[in-house]
Amino acid sequence: MKNRIENSDQFRKLYFEALHSNPYLPVFWLDADSRIFKINNATEIYLGYTEKELIGKHISFIDAAKTTDEVDEISRFLRENMVNRFITQHKRKDGSLLDVEVIHGYHVIDGIGFSINYVFDITQKVQLEKDLTKAVDEKTAALSKKIDELEHSKEVARHNEEMFINAFRTSQDAINLNDIETGIYIQVNEGFSKIIGYSAEEVVGKSSIELNIWKNPEDRRQLIETIKKYGFCHNHEADFVCKDGSIVHGIMSASIQEYKGRKVLLNVSKDITRIKKLENELKELNNRLRTRVEEEVTVIRKQQEIIFEQKKLADMGMMINAIAHQWRQPLNIIGLMTQNLADCYRDKTLTADDVDEFEEKQMCTLDYLSSTIDDFRTFFKPDDKESEFDASNEIIALLRLVEIQMLAKGIKPYVSYVSPTKKLDSVSIGEIPRSVNAETVVKGYRGEFKQVITNLVYNSIYAIEEQLKEGRTREGFIHIRIKRAEDHVTINIEDTGGGIDEEIKPHIFNPYFTTKTDGKGTGLGLYLAKLIIHNHMNGTITVSNTPLGANFELILPAID
Repeated sequence: MKNRIENSDQFRKLYFEALHSNPYLPVFWLDADSRIFKINNATEIYLGYTEKELIGKHISFIDAAKTTDEVDEISRFLRENMVNRFITQHKRKDGSLLDVEVIHGYHVIDGIGFSINYVFDITQKVQLEKDLTKAVDEKTAALSKKIDELEHSKEVARHNEEMFINAFRTSQDAINLNDIETGIYIQVNEGFSKIIGYSAEEVVGKSSIELNIWKNPEDRRQLIETIKKYGFCHNHEADFVCKDGSIVHGIMSASIQEYKGRKVLLNVSKDITRIKKLENELKELNNRLRTRVEEEVTVIRKQQEIIFEQKKLADMGMMINAIAHQWRQPLNIIGLMTQNLADCYRDKTLTADDVDEFEEKQMCTLDYLSSTIDDFRTFFKPDDKESEFDASNEIIALLRLVEIQMLAKGIKPYVSYVSPTKKLDSVSIGEIPRSVNAETVVKGYRGEFKQVITNLVYNSIYAIEEQLKEGRTREGFIHIRIKRAEDHVTINIEDTGGGIDEEIKPHIFNPYFTTKTDGKGTGLGLYLAKLIIHNHMNGTITVSNTPLGANFELILPAID
């Protein structure tokens, strides 16, 4: 059948017309069953297939949009309705898709039907239409959105206008519209009438100058200058004269607005007369309270100074008692030696050696008493300014004064210190030279620091005495450890006094808190110690318990 068609003169005529009139246009011939039986060279280039690969293939082989049944159905529809154009997609050999428009011509030769199909590549056209459609859709959507926004804006504007009108009518604040050039009132609300006293009919068409509403014209001038410069003014305070002559203090905010097609000044004022009065009363009250507080602080400071002095006197009393212990033995030695010298003289056995020995021992004893006086005088020398001093020297000087008293009570004092270049293991006071350079220099009032150490040492002495009396410990000692770290000095005062009850430990630094009985304590020692260390020396003081007693730790800034 195919050969009969191809050999006919009519087919040859159609074939050559197709080739010569469209040399670069893909053309293929389909039989009545929609199978390819002829193609031109342009079709091979267009689809990427050779003629051999396409001949005998159903057109659905290259039609990416339709199945075989769909193609057959379409072919029948085209023949019956004499439709000669349709759009579809062709699939090339490399798998890519092309949008095409096919011009279809159906012919019958010797009773055999076939079609000639001219293929036009419209891929770019389709893409352009898609892009155009998308762009149109986007523009349409954007336009629709703008329309919606405009409608919403109109609705919001209408709603805001209604709200403004309601607020304007019902607000308790004074609201007024003024002409921006002349200052003439255009409209006022009921709040304005209630506060200022003028009705709307009395003010509309007049200016504030005509009504003499501003008590101080300078306030009005400042308001106008601010609005001209910035377009608005917030929280401008001024005094206003009411219709009855009374004065109200108001706070005003104003801005330029558009009203019925012209620029106007919108003013909102609140009556803060009562608030201002309360503020003034509060300021006056605060001034009185400040004066009262300053007076009370002065009284408290004087009381603290008295307390400090009383505590110093009490501490001095303890130190005098310690000196009494220091002097008792040397005075006994002087008495015995004097009595022995007198006996020798009466017995006429006194020799020059006896006198020399008496002189030597008496001078040593007197020198000891003199050094004790010097220690006491230096220890309680008053401070009139801050100074830098070695904490180790001050602690050792104190222990020298109270050592004999402590030993008499069965308590042994020990000292040790560690610095970057020096170390002293735990030793008794007698083994330490009168002056050491332990590199433990701190800054503060020397006398106050001694007072702190004195209080802590005597608290330990009291606690150890109680433990020894009640037989809860067999050995009493106070060990003071001094350590210089990189930027601070740490002082630990550890004793065998049984420690501090955990329940009362948080309160021991409170004023007037004491655990001593029979009026032996004022309750100010540890309070003053904390006050001095924290406030005057920028340090800290804490307490903890050890297995045998308490350990007070002082941390002070070190001075190089």
